[in-house]
This record gives sequence, C-alpha cells and structure tokens, in this order.
Amino acid sequence: MTKAIFVFICSCLLLTPIIYNAGEVSSSFQMICCLPFLLFLGIPHGAIDNVLYMRNNKVSNTKFIAVYLVFVGVNVVLWILIPGIAYLLFLLLSAYHFGQSQYTHYFARQQLPHQVFFLFWGVSVLSGMIYLNIEEIYQIMNSYEDFAVFSSLHQQDVMYWLFIVSTGLTVLSMFIFHIRKDLTLEAVFMEILILGLILLCFFLMPLMIGFTLYFVILHSFKVLREEYNYLNSENIVTSVKGFVKLVAPFTLLSIIGIAMLFGLIYLEIWSLSYGYMLLIVISSITLPHVYVMNGFYNFLFSKGFFKMSSRGQ
Repeated sequence: MTKAIFVFICSCLLLTPIIYNAGEVSSSFQMICCLPFLLFLGIPHGAIDNVLYMRNNKVSNTKFIAVYLVFVGVNVVLWILIPGIAYLLFLLLSAYHFGQSQYTHYFARQQLPHQVFFLFWGVSVLSGMIYLNIEEIYQIMNSYEDFAVFSSLHQQDVMYWLFIVSTGLTVLSMFIFHIRKDLTLEAVFMEILILGLILLCFFLMPLMIGFTLYFVILHSFKVLREEYNYLNSENIVTSVKGFVKLVAPFTLLSIIGIAMLFGLIYLEIWSLSYGYMLLIVISSITLPHVYVMNGFYNFLFSKGFFKMSSRGQ
C-alpha cells in the first residue's frame, strides 16, 4: 500500500462522520472548502507542461505558451457555441488522462490496448462519480441555469449502464493484462481494491468533496511525483524545494487568473455561476495538458523510465 492510498483512506475515514453529522452540505459550501485544495494542490501537476514538453521537442518557451493559449481559447469558444460537446470532450479527455496516470508504472510500453484500457478505467471512475451522486447533480442542474444544459447527458439509466459496462470492461482488461504478463495478480487485486475505494469515496462523500479527495491525493500527487522523479534524474531539479520553485510561477498565474474571473462574476459583469466558470477553466487547461502528458508519458516509456523507477523502489 502506498502512502497516497493510506492518506486517501484516512481522509475518507476522518471526513465521513463529519459529513454525516453535518447533514446536507450545499454545493456552494463544498466549493469554498475544496477550491483551495484544487488550486494549490491540483493545478501544480500541470504547471510545468512547458518544461516537460520542451524536454523532447525543439520549441521555444514563448511558442509553446502561445500554442497552449490557442488551445485554451479554442476550448473556451467551444464552450460558448456548443457546451454539451465541450463537456463530453472534457470528460473523455479527463477519463483517459486519469487512467493513463494510474497505470503508467505497470507497463513497459504504451500501445493501443493499454490506451483503450486507460479510457475504460477513467470512464468507470467518472461515470461512477456521476451515478453515485446523481441526485446532487440533479439539484445543481435545477439550481443553476447554466448547468441545465447538461440535463440530457446525465440520465440516470444511461449513467448506470455506462458505469456497469465500463467497470466490467476495466476489470476484464486487468485480467487479460495479467494473462499477457503486463500485470501481476497482486497488482490486479490491488488496483481493483483502489478502484473500489475511489467509488466508495464517491458514494460516501458529497460530489465535489469526493472528487477533490481523489483528484488531489490519488491523481495530482502521483503525477507530481513522476514529474519530480524524472526532472531529478535529469538534474533539472535537485530537491523538493527546487521543484516547488519550478511549479510555482504558472500555478500562481493560474490562481490569479481564476480569481480575476471570479471577480468578474462577483461584479456581475459575467452572468455565470462560479462552478460553471470553474468547469470551463479546468476544461480549457485540461485540453492541452492531456496532449502534453500523453507525449511526456510516451517519451518516458521510450526511455524505459518506469521500469527503471520500479527497480529503484
């Protein structure tokens, strides 16, 4: 059991009685509690995309940032014109990225079967989160007009079968990978346990709190550790302090940007809910981030980095 899983379990155990004694927790209160963790612990894992991309691509920092912002802008336009498609694209990209980051250290390569499996795992997690919190999601869509556009995408029966099928395919794929000797039997059962713990967290916790626990502890910290290990192996950073200094500039810029957007909502210059604005921002950052991380993981696989890391553990 890794430290991250231990912290995840402890967090769920500590928060569960507090949540149940508190009664119904409003979405606005959840956002107030979760936003600092998402901003200061979630954003950093994508704050050095430029550093990672330029390790294997000959491009200037200025050009990278310009193209990155173009991707962000295109996604914002997509949200304005066809929000339903933008939302589905965000979920699919997130699902793939979550699955990819969860299983990188198991495989010596990244082939199509592995990539399909990443998507299965991520869809299982996200559809489970939605299905297990479907009543709260309906409340949000009824309370905030801008979220109502997604009502047709969250039908309970559809989410149920998507969750069941994707979870079944995920578990089946694990055993197939075991037969192919990509996963040990111990790894299969450990990953089934982790998936079960994530889904249990979504069942016990309100929507945003459950997602924040998973996203920060099991996803962001894992990616940050992989980024640090790679940069440390290349002597780009030699200490955790140096790594923090590296991720700090774009983390702070992102937080300032989000604060400014929230300010526009507060001043009633933009008539969007805070949650909807945050969804657009996270989605727009996710689009280029997933592309960068996919290339970064391909680069690490080609160098045999994960196999070397596992031997060193």
